[in-house]
Amino acid sequence: MRQVETENAVEKTLAYDTTIVDRNMAGTLLKRGHTITEQDVAILKDSGVYKVWIEGEDKNDNKAYEWEISNYLSRKIADSETIDVVNSEHGASYLFSKIPGLVSIRVAPLIRFNQNGSVLLITKRKFTAVGTGELVGAVDVVPLSLKMDRMKEIYQSSGKNIISILNFKYHKIGLIITGSEIYEGRKQDQYYNIIEEKSEKYGWKITYSILVPDDEEKIVLAIREAREKGAEAIILTGGMSVDASDRTPAAVRSLGAEIIAYGIPLKPTTMSLVSNWDGLPIFGISAGGIFYRDLNAIDVIFTLMMAGLTPTRREIAALGNGGILGNFRISLPDRIKAE
Repeated sequence: MRQVETENAVEKTLAYDTTIVDRNMAGTLLKRGHTITEQDVAILKDSGVYKVWIEGEDKNDNKAYEWEISNYLSRKIADSETIDVVNSEHGASYLFSKIPGLVSIRVAPLIRFNQNGSVLLITKRKFTAVGTGELVGAVDVVPLSLKMDRMKEIYQSSGKNIISILNFKYHKIGLIITGSEIYEGRKQDQYYNIIEEKSEKYGWKITYSILVPDDEEKIVLAIREAREKGAEAIILTGGMSVDASDRTPAAVRSLGAEIIAYGIPLKPTTMSLVSNWDGLPIFGISAGGIFYRDLNAIDVIFTLMMAGLTPTRREIAALGNGGILGNFRISLPDRIKAE
């Protein structure tokens, strides 16, 4: 390819995507392979494109261009069993999950890769839970081209499969919905559909569900029954605060389960519980997950438990760094706002 003034490119074939960026959009103005017309010249200049790359003799045939670079490296550093690579415009390739699970990152090789000065791997945070078909990463190229040897050197310095998807270890959920007001029909349960939606996203199945009042003995019996009927992990909804009528944490304690954490440094759903009963993960979710149904502690912590990676007390404590999730909102009283 070679570079020419835009007005001298009429009837020539565009060799590189031209872009448009303003407050309303960011994308491709004219694509590689387009034959430039007289009308295109004004359009290009209006977007600040006064020179373009056109197809022509390339004296250096030992080059890879950005769309070739991103495609080559993406397929080397992403696990092909669990990640799809989709090539896009402007030399970027995007990585999508083939299966539900946790985004698994080899952090040290990622850092090493991103120090190469020419190509960048950008991913979701390690252990982010995703469903099938979600964007998990991108490979973007800074220069227009690289020597073929340099492109291969970048890959060899970091290694294969820097990013993959870790499948869930467990798939069968026991769902115990607590609350005397729900049990007595005073209020309709709103949690079942939320857990069902998350199960569909992550490839889980609710194999046992029951409504129980705020009664320690009945909650314990329900947990035992869920395990007997094949549940591989249990979610308890409601009864998680310190109100006198909330008995869920006490029931888990009386069961003899290990309480890893009661109260977790996340907003929303701070008043949640992480526990383990003889190898059975038990997770209590606060009522906040009803309002914040799209993103809460189920997505951050219970997904780890379903992958067999129940966090330690220290790991849970570390969640406070970044623990205010993007969907959390607060409403301050007028008096406080005025102050």
